Amino acid sequence: MSGPARPFDGKLTEEFRGRLLQAREALLRTVAATDEEIAGLEAPGPGDSMDRAGANSASLASGVAGQDKRELDEIAEALRRLGSGAYGICQACREPIALPRLRAVPAARFCLTCQEVEEVAP
Repeated sequence: MSGPARPFDGKLTEEFRGRLLQAREALLRTVAATDEEIAGLEAPGPGDSMDRAGANSASLASGVAGQDKRELDEIAEALRRLGSGAYGICQACREPIALPRLRAVPAARFCLTCQEVEEVAP
């Protein structure tokens, strides 16, 4: 099948908008829980262990923040594509992304074949 992807009807558009918004909400809840956990790690403790805990929590916070920001950016980009009519189109081969893949990974930018190529490419 070549050419543009199938147009999403109103029902599909709302389904995927809901899935993306749910994913964003879940991620934001995770970030909030992580912030609480990190604050707990930073609680004062006896002796030198406080220095280690502070260093470990700062490292953890920067890693979590980066991954979470990337995922939030992917969701925001998917919502933009949904609004522009480009949602569900593989960004590499321009073919439709299978609905089961979109349901499993609502922010997917690539069809399964192209995603495998992306993951293997250096």
